[in-house]
Amino acid sequence: MLYYLSVKSQVTRTGNRSNRKSPLLLPAEVTNRIALDCEMVGIGPDGKEHMLARVSIVNEQGDVIVDCYVKPQETVTDYRTEISGIRPEHVNKGVDFKTIRELVRQLIHGKILVGHALKNDLMVLNLKHPKYNIRDTSRYRPIAKKAGSFGTPSLKSIAYVFLREDIQDGSHCSVEDARAAMKIYMLFEKEWEKSALPAWIGAMGSD
Repeated sequence: MLYYLSVKSQVTRTGNRSNRKSPLLLPAEVTNRIALDCEMVGIGPDGKEHMLARVSIVNEQGDVIVDCYVKPQETVTDYRTEISGIRPEHVNKGVDFKTIRELVRQLIHGKILVGHALKNDLMVLNLKHPKYNIRDTSRYRPIAKKAGSFGTPSLKSIAYVFLREDIQDGSHCSVEDARAAMKIYMLFEKEWEKSALPAWIGAMGSD
C-alpha cells in the first residue's frame, strides 16, 4: 500500500494551482498492529492546553515507521521541556500539522492501534479511531490488576513491572513510549484479542 504526503500547491503554466500528492517511502513495514505516542507542548495563557509537538509510530517489532516534530499551530506558552523533551528549535523545523495528521490518518486506518492513554494522542491529532481497534494499555484491566494498580497505571510503572525497563527517566521519548506500549500489548495479546472479539463482531454486524 502506498502512503502519500501532500505537496504544497504550485502554480501551473496555465495559472491554476495544482495540489499534488507525493508517494512516501516509509522506513519500516506497516504491520497490522502499530503503536502511537505523541509529545505535547502547552498553549493558552497558563500553558495547560495541549498541542501536538512530536508524533511517533512503531510497528510490531518496535521499528520506527514515523518519528517527526510538528510545527506549532499556535503560540507555545510552555514547551514542557523537562517532561516532553521539546525545544523551540525542534518544532520550528517540524512538519506541518495538516501533513502529519493526514499521514497518521492513512497509517492507522484499519489497523489495531496500540498505545497508552490514546485518547490524549488522538485528541491532539484531531483524529478518531474505532474502539474495537484500540488497545490502550492504560485501560485494560488485567494489566492494572497484575501490576497491582488500584487506579489508572502509568506507562512508566507497568513498563518496569512487565518489561523491567526504566523508561521516562527524565524527559519522555515518544519512540521509547510507543515501543514499551507495544511490548506490553504483545505480552497480553492472546487474552486481550479474545476479549476484544465480541466487540469487533458487533461492530461488523452493525455496518
